[in-house]
Amino acid sequence: MTYIAPNFAPPTGQTPALETMAGGGPRDKLAQLERIERDIASSLQSAGQALQELSKDKPSLKQAESHTTSFLKTLQEVENGMQLQINYLTQVSTGQPHEGSCYSAQKDLQMAYHRMEHVKSRLGELEKIRMEHLRQRQGQMVRSYSLPEHLPPPPLQHQQLPHPMPHPQHQFH
Repeated sequence: MTYIAPNFAPPTGQTPALETMAGGGPRDKLAQLERIERDIASSLQSAGQALQELSKDKPSLKQAESHTTSFLKTLQEVENGMQLQINYLTQVSTGQPHEGSCYSAQKDLQMAYHRMEHVKSRLGELEKIRMEHLRQRQGQMVRSYSLPEHLPPPPLQHQQLPHPMPHPQHQFH
């Protein structure tokens, strides 16, 4: 029961035979994860059997050791498989385009939507500020055109009235 992600060297201490497992597509990755999941269940079963054997009035040490050894072996395989999967995911999730993966494009789209919503929100805030400023400005303009009650009215400005005397050019000779 070994798990290999393609193009990966096995972690230190593993056998090179792990490198030979073929397959790197999404189906292969899912199959590898399913095997890991089955091995987790198997290791839990072995641990349970070992505990069950030890809880008996007269446990068989040979049986308990066998279940314990099976548990530890399966657990090591699960750990190796999970490490390879994590290494693979670390490599493909760095934001670099990956063959057969649309994660990067989806992430870019999601971030663009997020930025767009932020801009909309900010524009809404700026519009509120602008409208408040216009209301305040309009209120100041109305106040500046109204006369205060405690001041006398301004003097009348000199208006040009028609002169009672005709202009010299219009005089009769």
